[in-house]
Amino acid sequence: MSKRRRQSYSGCSVNVKSGQLRLRFRALMPDGSSRQVARSTGYTDTVENRTRLRPLAKLVGAALEAGRSLAEIDEILKKPVSKVEKPGTAVPPRGSGPTVAEYFTCWIKEQEALARKAQLRDYRRHFRIYIRQALGDIALSDLRASDVRGLQADLLMRGKSVKYVKNIVSGTFRALIRQARADELVVRDVFAGMRWPAWEPPDPDPFTPGERKRIIEWFRNKRFGFHPGAGSTEHRWLPHPSYHAYVFTLFWTGLRPSEASGLRWGDIDLANRRLSVRRSRHLGQYAAPKTKQARREVELFPEIARVLSDLQPLHVAPTDPVFKNTCGEPIEPKAFSRHWYDCLRVLDIRQRGLYCTKDTFVTMALGIGVKIAWLEAQTGVRYETLRRHYGKWVPLERDSELNRFEASDPELFRHEPGKLCPQLSTAGAQFGKNVVNSDVEKCEEGDLNPHGLLAH
Repeated sequence: MSKRRRQSYSGCSVNVKSGQLRLRFRALMPDGSSRQVARSTGYTDTVENRTRLRPLAKLVGAALEAGRSLAEIDEILKKPVSKVEKPGTAVPPRGSGPTVAEYFTCWIKEQEALARKAQLRDYRRHFRIYIRQALGDIALSDLRASDVRGLQADLLMRGKSVKYVKNIVSGTFRALIRQARADELVVRDVFAGMRWPAWEPPDPDPFTPGERKRIIEWFRNKRFGFHPGAGSTEHRWLPHPSYHAYVFTLFWTGLRPSEASGLRWGDIDLANRRLSVRRSRHLGQYAAPKTKQARREVELFPEIARVLSDLQPLHVAPTDPVFKNTCGEPIEPKAFSRHWYDCLRVLDIRQRGLYCTKDTFVTMALGIGVKIAWLEAQTGVRYETLRRHYGKWVPLERDSELNRFEASDPELFRHEPGKLCPQLSTAGAQFGKNVVNSDVEKCEEGDLNPHGLLAH
């Protein structure tokens, strides 16, 4: 095996130790020998400071070639060097540190103990399909705002929806960069100058009262396939009360599907007709509710309490799931969607996601004029969100408020408002019109207010 030829080093170099720049060179000692020495400059490692120190390094190198001693070199180093760095603008040298792809590998391992399973799935999918190809090979220290805006523009030009691109850029990638900034690997704002096209979330798409009744009846009477018993090879086809109770509860409580799937019998108070939302279940994993407000107490109609009472086993533990699939496991919303879409197809009802059960409850409650504060507590949705997504179902109060002006000037009320302003219909009539004759386009399956999106 051949040995590599030893290189001879001369001159002076600029390198870094513990974040500080220093000059490193081989100097002549008073006894005639030479040894490697380093002199700290007191400057942080920035591109600007490296640039400014290069002339000094060349000067030291020239002095070394001229045979100057270490004492003479130290005299040269006492001369002041203009310091150009500004507070808070320290940037790692270009090309140093991990790339975006290398950092993601470490970052995603940390998230496994912190993020939900569904969120981890999205992180990995977004990075593997979209972010790695565009930014994966760029060092974090080299990442610029123009690179991130380029990723945004590329995804939008490929026909991805604004919502989906926001999930990738302002969701997954921003979370990664936030941690990289905490680790002092990114010290500039790589999202500077980013703008987004106008985007409106899909409108709620509630079911009509007739559709709701037919769906509930279908799940009450439908026979589902069960695993064959011992000594049999044929599936058993039986009604499954748990599926019926699950759908019935979704329609009449305002629970999200994941919240209903996360219920345990210890959360149900049948005597006082209440249930407690303490967790959700999605992709086979329990997690905390979507928001702090989603952790709440929900009132139950007497009929819901009766349905749940009939469903409750004789011997039950507080940790047992309330709603089970045909295999005895907690109902998974995504897996249950197969039965849900079968039901809509058989009943010839326009296809809509399971989350539209919540839309049905909220729009009906608004239509009959329940107090908004009660609806907030019941559904775990803030008034601002209710107003934004369900605004056209919110009862109009203009009539009652305008009537206060009659005492001031009766002339304002000479004509019947109904003839001049037909749009000022009653809340109930407006609700009925919107629900029964709904011509809203098909909405995407899932939450109309994805968590964390509007915050970016």
